[in-house]
Amino acid sequence: MKNLMLKHFGVVILLVHLATVFFAAYQIFAQETFTTATTTNRTGWRVLPVPGYAPETQFSLTIGGLYYFSQPDGDSTSRLNQIFGGVQYTLRNQFVASVLPELYFNRENIRLFGQFEVSRYPDYFYGVGNDLPESNREPFTIFRAAAIGSVWFSLNGQGIRNGVNVGMYCDFDYQNVIERQMGGLLERTGADSIVGRNGGLLAGLGLSLNYDRRDRTVSARTGELVDMRIVTYSRLLGSAFEGWRWTLDVRKYWTFSASTAEAEGFANTLAVQLYADAMTSGIPFFRMGFLGTTIQGAAMARGYFGGRFRDKTLGLVQAEYRFPIWWRFGGVVFAATGNVASTPSAFDFTTLKHSIGAGLRFALVPEERINLRIDLGYGFATQTLYPYISFTEAF
Repeated sequence: MKNLMLKHFGVVILLVHLATVFFAAYQIFAQETFTTATTTNRTGWRVLPVPGYAPETQFSLTIGGLYYFSQPDGDSTSRLNQIFGGVQYTLRNQFVASVLPELYFNRENIRLFGQFEVSRYPDYFYGVGNDLPESNREPFTIFRAAAIGSVWFSLNGQGIRNGVNVGMYCDFDYQNVIERQMGGLLERTGADSIVGRNGGLLAGLGLSLNYDRRDRTVSARTGELVDMRIVTYSRLLGSAFEGWRWTLDVRKYWTFSASTAEAEGFANTLAVQLYADAMTSGIPFFRMGFLGTTIQGAAMARGYFGGRFRDKTLGLVQAEYRFPIWWRFGGVVFAATGNVASTPSAFDFTTLKHSIGAGLRFALVPEERINLRIDLGYGFATQTLYPYISFTEAF
């Protein structure tokens, strides 16, 4: 354990050094690319190299561009429209190219979000379940081309942040297993075969019910989010798999003291998330819920390798306390507990997977709460200690 801690402490020190170097580059890019940022017309763009680290990717580099602009009919409190595009490459020869637009229309009464991605992603598969040995680990590589999107409409016409919203969700996700271990779990056929072991198109449409009172979608300090979604996947849409999926995402944010000025970047904030995901047996393994960090960067219990525990039902609770330190620096402490199961009724509370951790933040664009995030998370169930470096908050 001591050697493990020393190893990852060295990684964190190196990450901090790299972050400092890239921040200097960022300052140069920011000066050159920033256009305007007035009280009512917040518009700008950034192009910069983004270093990263996660146990699933090891060191990574993303060349990304972010364009943000205020709504034509909005004011200084309106959420920004954002379009992010980037190309990521990692030391594990993973390649991800993505475009992520988030747009608001009609005085913030309509929200449109999209995720378009092409990737080649070497990964590890441990099997399906919540009690699998480390010796199960086998390498595989998956190619992905996905187009996923949602649109929300405010029911009361007072904006997405001021009431209940309804929406539509579309999910077209083609994944092809192009490499796998000879004689491994993904090669099994018959009754023991893993659903989706050869890949295929997962195509579905769904409905969502949403209540969103967060002050910001990025690094929220106050408010709450309740998002419920049900999606059906059907061969009528060209899907190779059929089934249903239900998702619940609840988040709450409290600020316990007067917020610091946006220029200072941080406030004393408690963030809590409850996440539940359940699906029928026809959903492929590559879209099952799991603990750890997803390919999109969502943090579901930092301290566990993404996919180490995966199944058709996922339940998770995590909390994070964020606080200012000095100037543009902030800190966090966090904890999480969760598990996976074959069905909701089989969820086992006696084998919950706990994790804890702490992290450092640096506000790159304080007024828009765009932060560099460096975390160190420990998973008790696997006794693993992992460093992370990314941008924006975990949830």
